[in-house]
Amino acid sequence: MLKATTGRPMNRTMSPMVAERATVLITVKASPEIGRTHGETVCVAGIRLDGDDYRWIRLFPVQWQWFWQGEHPKYQVIELEIDKHDKDQRPESYRPRLDTTAVLDQLPAGKRRAEVLNRLPQYRMCDLVAAKGWARPSLGLVVPREITGFTREDHTGDTAHAAKMNRAAQGSLLAQGAPKLEFSPFTFKLAYRCQSASCRGHEQSIVDWEISEAWRNWRRSYPTDYLDRIEEKWLSLVDPARLPALYVGNQHQAPQGFLVLGIARDVTPVEPTPVGPGPGDTAPRSSDGTSTDPPRSTEGRLFDL
Repeated sequence: MLKATTGRPMNRTMSPMVAERATVLITVKASPEIGRTHGETVCVAGIRLDGDDYRWIRLFPVQWQWFWQGEHPKYQVIELEIDKHDKDQRPESYRPRLDTTAVLDQLPAGKRRAEVLNRLPQYRMCDLVAAKGWARPSLGLVVPREITGFTREDHTGDTAHAAKMNRAAQGSLLAQGAPKLEFSPFTFKLAYRCQSASCRGHEQSIVDWEISEAWRNWRRSYPTDYLDRIEEKWLSLVDPARLPALYVGNQHQAPQGFLVLGIARDVTPVEPTPVGPGPGDTAPRSSDGTSTDPPRSTEGRLFDL
């Protein structure tokens, strides 16, 4: 007979949590963060390929150790067990059971990857920002109508950045042998207009891991002009000839603030999918100006739960 370990009678109606099994194409690997709850973690998001309709999924927490070893690059197809996140109301958020991960495939740039991306709904950023409530998409694909700029902010010497660097210098007790995190003092931002005819423009932080790696490596390889090279590279990624689209996601602490999580290519523009208010919410406003707000928290900007 099973016995409860708490000294209280066991509730025989309770059953262990049963995880879902999901097949996921990894599309987003954002820059690592050091959070108060989970330490060194990474934002991973992707597209669920199981089921009749492809849909977005957010996986958190993903430990730095799982990430840095390089066994799970972007556009890898994995299968793993997931549980609905109990502290994140966003519908796409799940807790991954990383020890159940199996690698199924890798989709290089080309026809197969494009077929997946072009099955996803496309959104207007103006609609995502204006909509309210946890029911609205918190991850999505936005095809820019026009790229209007690439800017950077230098946070060298800021108290928050210095504190994060100090924590990173201590290393990780969980990821022995992992390289110590280096945090760029620069916030790189992409400015664009979305497909809304009345769009007044968006300027959003880029949190893709690849831009952090470019900063980390290129400042050593090209010390005199690495910032110009970063700007040139990221503007080339959104060249209209590439049929670019932006992977975007909002923040748990500041859900009106969306970030650029990465850049896709070979996405054929279609009529954007409307985004309505969630249950009980008021109708969307045409513009509320929050798309340009910086992240409210400097730690775990997307997921620190």
